[in-house]
Amino acid sequence: MYLVITTCPLALTGDHETMSKLLEEHWWALEINYEVSALTRLMLNALLRPRGGLSGELEGRLSVNPGELINAFESHMHSEFLPALRVAFGIVGLEGGYEECKSIEDPTKRRDCRGAVLAAADDGDAIWWLRWKLTHGFHKQISGNERSGWLRELGFDANAMISEFEKLVGRLDGKSLAQLNAPRGSMARLALMLHALINGNEKLAKAHALYGAVDFGGKLLTRSFLEAYEACCDLDKDEFRRAIARLFFLHV
Repeated sequence: MYLVITTCPLALTGDHETMSKLLEEHWWALEINYEVSALTRLMLNALLRPRGGLSGELEGRLSVNPGELINAFESHMHSEFLPALRVAFGIVGLEGGYEECKSIEDPTKRRDCRGAVLAAADDGDAIWWLRWKLTHGFHKQISGNERSGWLRELGFDANAMISEFEKLVGRLDGKSLAQLNAPRGSMARLALMLHALINGNEKLAKAHALYGAVDFGGKLLTRSFLEAYEACCDLDKDEFRRAIARLFFLHV
C-alpha cells in the first residue's frame, strides 16, 4: 500500500524520477493484490502519459491490456455482459461472443448477452437497444428520492443530467456502449474510465464518470464521480488530474 499512496502523488506533481525509483525498488508490492495493481498501473499510465513521464520501459511495465483488465475486475462486472466486453476489446469475435452467451442459463440474461454482443459488433438495431437500455437504467437510478436529494445538495439538476447522459450515449459507437454497460461495481467503472482516457476516448470516459455518479451508493462516491465528470477530460489539466486521483484513492 505504501507504493500505491506515494507513487500517484509523485505522478501528480511531476516528480517522475523519484516515482520511477520507488517503482523499481518496490515493484513486488504491486503484485500482492491483482485489482489494486491493475488500477494503480492504469492510474499512473493516465497521469504520466500526457506529460511525457512514460519511458519506453516504464510504459511497458505500467500497461494493462484488455484481457488483464477483464481478469482483474471480472467480479465487478455484469457476467452476462462480459462476452460483449471481450468482443468490444477484440479478444473474441462475434461468434465467440455468441458461444459464451449460450452458457448463460437465465433466458433474459442470455438474450441481453446476445444483444450486447451484437451491439459490440456494430449491429445498428442492437446499438439502438443498448442505448435505450443504458438511458433507461440511468433514469431509474437518478430518480430515487435519496439520490435526487444528494444531487440537489450538490447543485445538480436531475433532468439536466438525464439529458446530458442521453446526448453522450447518442455519440458512442457499439464498442464504447458495451464498455459503458459492463460494470456493476465502481472499481470496474473507474478502471474502464481510465482505460478509455489512456486510449483517447474522452466521450466514453465522460459517460463513465456521469453514470458512476448515479450508479453506486454513498454521497462521497457520488460527489467524486461528479467532480470527475465536470472536469473531464483533459489529462493535462490539474483539476481533472486531481479529480480522478481522488476517485482512485477512494478505491485502494
